[in-house]
Amino acid sequence: MNDTIVRMPPSPTGFLHLGTARTVLFNYLFSTHEKGKIIFRWEDTDKVRSKTEFEEEILEGLCWLGFDFEQTADLFIRQTDSLGEHTQKLENMWQDGTVFPCFVTPDEIEIQRETAQKNKKNFVFWSPYRDTSKEELEAKIKSGESYTWRIRTPRQKDYVFTDLVRGEVKTNSETIGDFAVARTDGSVLYLLANVFDDDAQNISHIIRGEDHVANTPKQLILWEALDIKPPVYAHIPLVLDSQKRKLSKRRVEPGVAVLIRDFREQGFIPESVINGLAFLGWNPKTTEEIFTLEQLVERFDFTQVNKASAQYDFEKMKWYNQQWLLKISDEVVSLKFLEWAKDYAPDQYEIYSNVEPEKLKSVLRIIKQKSKTFSEFHEEMFYFFQAPEVTNELVFNEKMKVDKELSQKVLTEILELLTSLDESDFTPEILKEVSVKKIGELELKNGQFLWPFRTSLSGREKSAGPFEIGSVLGKDQTIARVQTALNTF
Repeated sequence: MNDTIVRMPPSPTGFLHLGTARTVLFNYLFSTHEKGKIIFRWEDTDKVRSKTEFEEEILEGLCWLGFDFEQTADLFIRQTDSLGEHTQKLENMWQDGTVFPCFVTPDEIEIQRETAQKNKKNFVFWSPYRDTSKEELEAKIKSGESYTWRIRTPRQKDYVFTDLVRGEVKTNSETIGDFAVARTDGSVLYLLANVFDDDAQNISHIIRGEDHVANTPKQLILWEALDIKPPVYAHIPLVLDSQKRKLSKRRVEPGVAVLIRDFREQGFIPESVINGLAFLGWNPKTTEEIFTLEQLVERFDFTQVNKASAQYDFEKMKWYNQQWLLKISDEVVSLKFLEWAKDYAPDQYEIYSNVEPEKLKSVLRIIKQKSKTFSEFHEEMFYFFQAPEVTNELVFNEKMKVDKELSQKVLTEILELLTSLDESDFTPEILKEVSVKKIGELELKNGQFLWPFRTSLSGREKSAGPFEIGSVLGKDQTIARVQTALNTF
């Protein structure tokens, strides 16, 4: 029986962020690769900030990514379910003498910190009560004074662990001091609560973000105080923004997806998000970049996780999405697009859902060559299903050397050309063939012919090509749009 057990401990204090999702993914990849177990544990001891709405959003986002931990985790629990056990274990540590009540107030500690800073000294708090007798401490507790439970940190001792990503990490206890582990009422703080729960649930590996590296020596002190062998640690690199700061929703440019719900709203498919998240810090050491979840599980190894921070590139995430859209069938793309439109473009969903399925697939097949998300599809698709407004200013183009006189001439020639064709000739290949021939006859440059043709059909400076648009619209609609553009002169 494999004894690999990882835990996923999200805090329901905010929406599901891509950094949290990536940590979940790395835990999943490692544990599944090792045929181990997964513990899903809500870290919900922050009663003020923990909210049910965040729990629901996190679970919904994880399910969208393909992780239904309510159904698949080997254990699905809450940290608050163990509060009574935490309090009892803290009492045991008090009786053993490994923790003690400290009566120095936060304000007093802050004064000491400020004094050290003024003197340009590092500040480490060593409690004056760490060597006070138990009888004296009990008397002060009974007096009603406020206090914080702290661990009695050993002096001048090195704490060393081998990180699966970073290698050997060593910290001396003189840089740590007597840190807090519980409040006056016995409610245990994050560092100790996690140690209690990780022990109770036999966690073998702790996989988390690099920002927790500083917590690990403190937890090693706690493992030692409890006389328990610590788990194996792996700290994955931070995700940085374009300014090389820790990625934050508050600091990204408008439209850049950071929350998982942002990806959903913009029309990513979950397979591509999983693929992109894996490459934020992991590299298979090949030129391959497109991986299914199953392939990622098979290939995942911590020796391929980078020590350096990963810089987030939203355009690269969009590239992954486009590659996946090109990879899956037109029918699947069509179904996924309709699902997205129903939730995020309901005003147009009725139009899309009533389009003949083959026509919708044809449009999507054209659009996905350039557009990367379903929201971009939506912005690009309208002219396939409703005639756009075409202005002279759009059809004329100084750069293309297309003025009013040439526009009229070209559109008239196009109209005659289209009228001469049969309905069966409205394919991209035939429309291109006859257009190229006509361009040669008129002795024009490609742009002088194609610009008026395309803009009269799409009403946009940038769009799909006229041959593709014409093949979808068919003969009658294509002719009608060219005629409408010609009538504006």
